[in-house]
Amino acid sequence: MNKTLVFMKRNLKEMIRDPLIYIFCAGFPILMVLMFQIILKYTGEKTPVFEVKSLIPGIMMFSYSMLMLIASLLISKDKTSAFLKRLYTSPMKSHDYIIGYFIPFIIIGLIQSIICIILGYICGAISGTGFISFGSSILLIIEMSPMMAIDIFMGMIFATLLNEKSAPAVTSIFISLCGVIGGAWMPLDSMGNFENVATALPFYPSVYLGRVITKALHTLPDSTGNLICYTFSDRGALFLIILFCYLILFGSLTVVFFNKRLKNDC
Repeated sequence: MNKTLVFMKRNLKEMIRDPLIYIFCAGFPILMVLMFQIILKYTGEKTPVFEVKSLIPGIMMFSYSMLMLIASLLISKDKTSAFLKRLYTSPMKSHDYIIGYFIPFIIIGLIQSIICIILGYICGAISGTGFISFGSSILLIIEMSPMMAIDIFMGMIFATLLNEKSAPAVTSIFISLCGVIGGAWMPLDSMGNFENVATALPFYPSVYLGRVITKALHTLPDSTGNLICYTFSDRGALFLIILFCYLILFGSLTVVFFNKRLKNDC
């Protein structure tokens, strides 16, 4: 356990020293929230997907994709510098490496979640629309955590399979998918069949369930012409199953590929 903690501290220190953490994991979400709030204001506040209750779950989901990028950079860099090969001579097992990388990124992800929620309160107070209760904020962080873990696992997998140059390049494709197919700032509920396609990946289900918690409004009105809130009863249970299936899948793949890498390099 002590060796795992030492490895975790080392990785956390490496991330804190890297300016990319502050640019992508903290600065980028803040910039995006502010940008979309400005767009909302100049569109006459008639774009529900940009309203703070709808936007914050989307930005949280998108910000976690930056963890995928940082994870792929850190681990692939360790591979290139032969740092991992030197560690393989230690009594550490594959699960020690996985936990040692995974937990620091979870810590960074939780900080991202808190930043986004604080932005939600600030923007809600400025606009006069309010945001959500403290209890709902905790529930939102819990609900978004599976997506956070999935992105971290994906970054670890790419870094294990690819080199330092190609891992970030492949990761950037999935970052784009997070924004487009995840519905972070696109009204997928008004796009018919495209929304159905998006439900096959974990990004949109995560955002949808987050908007259920924040009581965000759909972009399409109901039969009476009124905008209705996202509700769990529609597809919530299905989306939970999809999220946890992907979490189990990518968690298992991370273990398999790390074990294979450990055997090949030893």
